[in-house]
Amino acid sequence: MGRLVKIIEAKKQRIINMLIEENAYKPSDRMYLSNLPLKNLEEILRYRPVKSVNEKENNS
Repeated sequence: MGRLVKIIEAKKQRIINMLIEENAYKPSDRMYLSNLPLKNLEEILRYRPVKSVNEKENNS
């Protein structure tokens, strides 16, 4: 595997993990997300609903 491919795959995995940790997707969706291109994952990350600071504090 080329160096660029490894970098892209690592970035995809970071985004996927972030989406799952924030409960935007379920862990069972990991395979679906890993098949998406990096550009699509970045768009999902950009447009996901973000919890406000108050919501995060209430969940803690």
